[in-house]
Amino acid sequence: MDGTPAAEIVSEVAPRAGETIVTHQRVTGFHASSLDVLLRGAGIDTVIIAGVATNLSVEGTARAASDLGYRTIVVSDGCSAGSEAAHSASLESLGLLAEIATADELLTAVHTPATV
Repeated sequence: MDGTPAAEIVSEVAPRAGETIVTHQRVTGFHASSLDVLLRGAGIDTVIIAGVATNLSVEGTARAASDLGYRTIVVSDGCSAGSEAAHSASLESLGLLAEIATADELLTAVHTPATV
């Protein structure tokens, strides 16, 4: 619930000045929120998703992002579920509609110059 300690953003990942926070009340971050409008308005076509729980909010948001036409990347070691089996099953399913990558793979890709 907003305003309670359980809903506070962890300081290590707190938004910087000027960054937008989108609050959602459903399983997907896109449903009944301004997320799609904000991303499209900023010209963003790729989303990278991490969080809890892999088989609920992460999967729901990744599916919605894919349905909306975004390039969707799920950070496999940046999310978790109630069990390793649920986490793995969700990632396996998501692999049909999203790219699955580790945090290290993403960092390497960002820091590697593109070749033409």
